[in-house]
Amino acid sequence: MRLLSRIRTLFAPAPVPAAVPAEPAPDIELSAGGFAFGARAVHWSDVVRIRTYKIDFVDIDCVCVQFELRGGPAVEVTEESNGFNDFVDELAERFPSIDPGWYATVMSPAFARNEAVLFEKASG
Repeated sequence: MRLLSRIRTLFAPAPVPAAVPAEPAPDIELSAGGFAFGARAVHWSDVVRIRTYKIDFVDIDCVCVQFELRGGPAVEVTEESNGFNDFVDELAERFPSIDPGWYATVMSPAFARNEAVLFEKASG
């Protein structure tokens, strides 16, 4: 690498991390046919895709699970919510094709987004 390029790299502005949310994340409440997350209710049968990724909050990372739904806006659940561990267990039951090691995969390496699709409903 040339000297000028090295100097530019040293003085380049650092990427700005996402701001830590001021409000606590809503609780996740499981039901027979889905779950509620704050004011949103999701039916397992409406899920067409599940993605996971991490958000960098400088000192910590936050794992997120996003549900793309048939006929409605996506819902994002975070590990900061009460009930997340039980929710992850239920997710494995409802969607057995999800890799059991997905959480460890999204956690490493630290401070990287590590986005992955966990489930995608077959069209047809």
